[in-house]
Amino acid sequence: MSNEKMIYHINDADRLLKSGEYLLDVREQFEYEAGHIAGAGNISVNELEERLGELPEDKKIHAYCQKGKRGADAVDILRRNGFEAVNLEEGFSAYTGEYDSSKSVPDTQVPPAHKNIELDPERVRIEASGLQCPGPLLRVNETMGQLDPGQQMEITVTDFGFCTDVEAWAKKTGNTVLKNEKKEDKVVVVLEKNDKQPETSREDHQMMETKNGATMVVFSGDLDKALASFIIATGAKSMGKDVTMFFTFWGLNVIKDPNAPKKNKKGLDKAFSMMMPKSAAKLPISKMNMFGLGSKMIQYVMQKKKVDALTEMIDKADSLGVKMVACTMSMDIMAIEADELLPNVNFGGVGTYLGDAENGNLNLFI
Repeated sequence: MSNEKMIYHINDADRLLKSGEYLLDVREQFEYEAGHIAGAGNISVNELEERLGELPEDKKIHAYCQKGKRGADAVDILRRNGFEAVNLEEGFSAYTGEYDSSKSVPDTQVPPAHKNIELDPERVRIEASGLQCPGPLLRVNETMGQLDPGQQMEITVTDFGFCTDVEAWAKKTGNTVLKNEKKEDKVVVVLEKNDKQPETSREDHQMMETKNGATMVVFSGDLDKALASFIIATGAKSMGKDVTMFFTFWGLNVIKDPNAPKKNKKGLDKAFSMMMPKSAAKLPISKMNMFGLGSKMIQYVMQKKKVDALTEMIDKADSLGVKMVACTMSMDIMAIEADELLPNVNFGGVGTYLGDAENGNLNLFI
């Protein structure tokens, strides 16, 4: 098939859909569910090579992501596998910025299993805008405890990591998410309290005894501790474990993208950015850093001993399928934006991490 270099902008999306073209959202599922171009399919760029059989071979694939970089990566994968593909430049963020949000996100996004359930106009409404993780989840838990089975509640938050947190919480508590959508700069979620909480059967106990997950909180931004984290993560993954790494506070510096666009930050946000490392290659070590000399020394010794550099370990972990999650609350405090992090990083809060931790038999704090 033709791989000619053609440039399409996200503004072309509606026109392409009307003419019968195929649009593919290559962001993560939670991003897609929080808001997407109506009519577009969804396969994460991380899963694309394994799911090529789901794509139409007789149509050009028009890929898009949030900003454009993952879309470009997806196009490279598609072209290598014989598909005719182009990237919609600038991505979904530009689409929502220039189009009315009602065109890209339906008024009510209800999971397929709940299509026939109507939202109760008398539902309890909670305004939690401005609350950071785990504040919104605590409000949900508190309010749900006061409701009767069958009653519904709606909560509005500004922490976009809440999209995944609330899904994990509902699954663990046996309640139902009826609506989970992004409206402009807010997330709106509607839940219904179920009359039965999840039962734990004997089979469930047997499954719990054979949990095969591994989770770790990466709090430190030190090179040596980050190296230890990824050595353990890749080792656990190679032994068949499902691995989740939750990066919070200084640990966010480990997963910064060295090719991220420069930001025009002001005040304290600018001060934070100036004082923190720009990427994993610039991390200090926890002992004997000596204004950066110690870090260079340990990297030199690693190279001499033929030990992978941290950046190579991160790439290896990603290729093995290690799940890397950035804490959205910490991102807000540290003035780190989503497109400053590596493209394959997921976003979530404490609920996302605890959901994975509950399925693990190895939990570490580094």
